[in-house]
Amino acid sequence: MKNLITWFWNFWLYLWSLRPWSHRRHEISTIVHVGSRSELPDKLGRTLYIVGDPAKWAILQCPCGCGDTIDVNLMKSRNPVWRFSVANGKPSFHPSLWVPAEKCGAHFWIRDGKIIWV
Repeated sequence: MKNLITWFWNFWLYLWSLRPWSHRRHEISTIVHVGSRSELPDKLGRTLYIVGDPAKWAILQCPCGCGDTIDVNLMKSRNPVWRFSVANGKPSFHPSLWVPAEKCGAHFWIRDGKIIWV
């Protein structure tokens, strides 16, 4: 009986490791300031790009792995607007970031550079 329980537990852990969101754990590794969107590279990777001075947009690649680009408004004159802060070189956003369901539907926080899935 103990072997059967161990087998089921190990099988469950294996299935859990295959969950579709398992690849979505990562951090924002770098923050780069650019003057305009035209300065953005084709592949954003784990880099957060801040566009404009003062900051108008934060642009990042969706951490779910879908490849979409997320544009986060930082201008108080437009809605919705997010608060952005940096502590020890690590970004945080408030409120959470939510990609529309017609795209990938990702919903997450960025706190101290870490992606926290909702």
